[in-house]
Amino acid sequence: MTKGLSLRAMEIFVTVVEKGSMSEASKHLQMTQSSISQHISNQEELFSSVLFDRSVRPLSPTPAGQTYYEHALQVLDQVSLMWSTLQKINVVPLNQIRIAVIDTLADTLVPELTYKIGNLLPKGNIKISSGQTDDHREALLNRKTDLIITMDPMDDVDNMERYPLYKEPFVLVLPGDYSYDSNSFEKLLIELPFIRYSPKLPISRLIEQHLRRLRLTIPHRYELDTTRAILPMVTAGHGWALTTPTGLLDSRHFLDKVKIIPVPFTKFHRTISLVARQKELGNIPQELSELCKAHIKNVGMPQISDKLQWAINEIEFF
Repeated sequence: MTKGLSLRAMEIFVTVVEKGSMSEASKHLQMTQSSISQHISNQEELFSSVLFDRSVRPLSPTPAGQTYYEHALQVLDQVSLMWSTLQKINVVPLNQIRIAVIDTLADTLVPELTYKIGNLLPKGNIKISSGQTDDHREALLNRKTDLIITMDPMDDVDNMERYPLYKEPFVLVLPGDYSYDSNSFEKLLIELPFIRYSPKLPISRLIEQHLRRLRLTIPHRYELDTTRAILPMVTAGHGWALTTPTGLLDSRHFLDKVKIIPVPFTKFHRTISLVARQKELGNIPQELSELCKAHIKNVGMPQISDKLQWAINEIEFF
């Protein structure tokens, strides 16, 4: 009966139903649309049933598809419960913890987290890595890490614990010797290129969405992966950028060579959260969330307060 049926295929089917299209499911699962389509076709062949009404948008399940969807949800919930239960057995007593920290906070948080967790697990194994939000999301979903500090609260995923840490404003960063006043933004767009974050990054997607809302069409020229790569370009006079106070904390040795001002249009923010699988680490996620907030506020922010006090005042710690 189970020949040809896989949990992965079932998960793909459920995602297509919930996203309303194969293209949106492919983005969410980071798979090609053709691969998604093939999985759906294989399941339709397996069950000898048409699972989707392809004549309507958004894509809707047929009666057979709806029945499959309801049963698939139950199966996947039971698998998640089974996995969670087995993981709890494996971590009692807890002897390993794996944490992934968003790149811009790695220098600030990794030493403090290492010290704190070292005290919590005096004989345990501690692995802390840095990197990008989307990579951390997949690592948490695939159980390759236990806890992430991220831009993505993973609100679309069940059975997660979420602890918002803080919300911070975006700021405009200019070369230090660039002449700018409050009415110079249109002039800036003509004279210097916008240095973007790579479009694969959530921070880039957030910035671009806001610019589209403002109907600002800015030509593409430079795209870089990190604030540490963007700031040298700005200091050299090659362009301007949008980033955040904690992004600048990560590159604070450049602050004397740049000009930082409020964005000259509608303000916008990003939120950083701590996310872990539900009920697997006891009180550790909540304890670490409080530690992170206190450390960023009391240790991190004072390092840039002389240049950015006005922006720091706008940070909301949860």
